[in-house]
Amino acid sequence: MHPHYCRTSTAILILLINYACAAMDIPSEATGTTIPVDHPAFVFSPGNWVGDDGRRGSLYRQTWNSGAYLRVSWESHGPNPTARLLLDPPPEPFRPFIAYCLDGIWRSRLPATRDIVIPEVTKPGHHTLTLVLHQSEQRARWGGLGVSGHNVVRVKGLQLDPGSVPIPATRGKRWALIIGDSITEGIGASELASYAYLTGTALQSKDFEFGISACGWNGWINRGDNPPGDVPGYFVVTGSTNGLDGTYQDSASRWNKIDGNGHSLLDATGRISAYGGTGQEPSLMLINLGTNDALHHSNQSDTRASMARALVTLRAAAPRANIALLVPFGQFYGAEIKGVIDAYCASHPDDHKVSVIDLGIPLSKTLGEGNSLFGNLHPNDRGHANIAAMLVPQIMARLDASGP
Repeated sequence: MHPHYCRTSTAILILLINYACAAMDIPSEATGTTIPVDHPAFVFSPGNWVGDDGRRGSLYRQTWNSGAYLRVSWESHGPNPTARLLLDPPPEPFRPFIAYCLDGIWRSRLPATRDIVIPEVTKPGHHTLTLVLHQSEQRARWGGLGVSGHNVVRVKGLQLDPGSVPIPATRGKRWALIIGDSITEGIGASELASYAYLTGTALQSKDFEFGISACGWNGWINRGDNPPGDVPGYFVVTGSTNGLDGTYQDSASRWNKIDGNGHSLLDATGRISAYGGTGQEPSLMLINLGTNDALHHSNQSDTRASMARALVTLRAAAPRANIALLVPFGQFYGAEIKGVIDAYCASHPDDHKVSVIDLGIPLSKTLGEGNSLFGNLHPNDRGHANIAAMLVPQIMARLDASGP
């Protein structure tokens, strides 16, 4: 057969394949190129993601953390640009939901159960896609040693048309780790409305990235996720006396872990690390725990000991970070948290970057029973916005006082 006809037949076949793939809404390798997750065009929220090679790898990144995000940028040059986010869906019946933003336009409440076509990509030019894990069912997210959590979002890359090329992304110079329970996770709030996410986006104006590490039912020592819960307590201490001494239980604690599958949050030197490398410690740690320890009647002495021991350990793992303990918005363990901070500061007089943030009793009253305008134990959108409006100025003041 004449080579011209071979080329023509091949071209027609590719067009038919692409047409069939588009009609069935499945990806076609012939439609362009795929940006792998280890390409510098991708930025992932720090402290949230693991991969096929520890915290790295080229095949995928996955997370279970509500509020975890990624950004990816590219330039479209062709007349008919396309983009498709490639996902490895979780097994049935798990159905995490995501939201995404393309060039400032948001779509929300999308199940992360298949590849996602980005229909807003219609014109040539520079594009930036931001994806956020909004919410997932509070179970089967942590996993165990050698076994990944099932209820996760796993991203394999971004497929583009042949006329598009990836652009290396710019990452914030500093990062914050926001730790908490279901309130911090955003239960009771709609997409992107939790105080933690609002605080994180405010920090981006200070050239920050941010990671949210929060889990329903979690406390200083109380296990997290739907009882009996497979997520360890944050920093578990047992056998203390009057809030002192006791034995730290590493296997029952999550402060130094990303998930239950052996992925450490620490680098090779024992420092908290954004992406697994050295020299990637956070500049800010904001911790909102204690509500579930109170509501689920955790041992009070062990809870106080957990706070005190955690402060010393976190300072060693993040030497330059501002560490702020939030008094839970319902004022749970408020006196104990302030007492632990006072004792730490007295014994570490040169450490001026450890503090307590108490948004006060008036806030707790707005979240009381019958105050539906702001929610109750779990704030609604208005409640979260109110919290963020009170919290952000205090955080910014601490950052400004301590410098870069």
